[in-house]
Amino acid sequence: MKNTILLVNISIAMVAGGAEFARSAEPESSAGYTLPADPAAAWAEVEKVHQALQPPQEWRTHAPEADEVARFQKQVRETALSFANKAQEFITRFPTNENIGDARITVVHALNHAVAAGDSNAEQKVNEFVAVVLADKSIPEDDRVGVLMFSGNTAFCKKVGMRLFTEGRSKLDAEFESNGVDSMRSALKQFPTNSMIYTMLIAVAQRSTGERQKELATEIENAAGAPPGVKTLAGHLLKGTKPYEVGKPLDIKFTALDGRQVDLAQLNGKAVLVEFWSTSCGPCVGEMPTVKAVYRKFHDRGFEVVGISLDDREPVLRRFISEKELPWPQHFDGKGWENKFAVRYGIFSIPTMWLVDKAGNLRNTEARFELESQVAALVDEESPVSK
Repeated sequence: MKNTILLVNISIAMVAGGAEFARSAEPESSAGYTLPADPAAAWAEVEKVHQALQPPQEWRTHAPEADEVARFQKQVRETALSFANKAQEFITRFPTNENIGDARITVVHALNHAVAAGDSNAEQKVNEFVAVVLADKSIPEDDRVGVLMFSGNTAFCKKVGMRLFTEGRSKLDAEFESNGVDSMRSALKQFPTNSMIYTMLIAVAQRSTGERQKELATEIENAAGAPPGVKTLAGHLLKGTKPYEVGKPLDIKFTALDGRQVDLAQLNGKAVLVEFWSTSCGPCVGEMPTVKAVYRKFHDRGFEVVGISLDDREPVLRRFISEKELPWPQHFDGKGWENKFAVRYGIFSIPTMWLVDKAGNLRNTEARFELESQVAALVDEESPVSK
């Protein structure tokens, strides 16, 4: 959930709740259910919200007429409320499912779309839902924080209204990011030591420039509740340095998901691709066939791949590894974007592919493109002389 929705920007939630949404989550009769009985099939239906709320394709090339906007506005309100109800039904029926965190986010996400489309009741429904989630201490803190921060988009969606659909997200990026920072700061008042919030805040600082970057980095460095790793990154931003150095070794050592012991320091004499990725990252998944092909071609010549997964759900990752037959070891700590190696090296954009040479030194931090030729060059280099 954290990977797909929360970082790097606090995106607008994509679902909404119907007229009956605010009632307590009492089990309903099966006759009232709209989702399939199979959890996977039910979740697939809820996820269709992402396509259902997209504006017409032709709006990308020409501005819509007023009557077109009016018709779509009505459609958005109805669709968003429908999907919020579906997400709520999923929460009620499948409370232990691995997608339950995403379902809570989806409720707020959709309701925010309904708010943008002018629904007069959706804002209250967001507030009621968030209050229930925050009060339920059985829900993991990061999940409660995620819902709280997404609710920070509600007032903003009300402000931008149908611009959300007619102008598109790209034209609103700066406004979204500013609102996202405000949401993070607000959430920190209730969760002053939550590392996920600080990880998101340092990600914004990292891609900011000038005084804004200095302001955010200083704020993080001075925050009593910020975790040490994030404070270290803030210090690098203030000094203009990086948390890694090309030409120097990386400190990556772990027990892989399949039990293998991985230590880059023990891989001298081999070229190594360190891949930061996630199953929920479309470009990461899209790059996987290329990575596999390069691995097959050069593995016997001394090429290894080390995966650093920014997933937060182990079953999903294990299924993907099995289905795609990925043979290399994977680091997984269940922390998503708070993965210890991602935070250590300031990785807030994926896929990120780094190449380590046979001497064990970081050679390239932009290995994603022309990967095969870069790996070929590394494996053809002479191995360092053992001392």
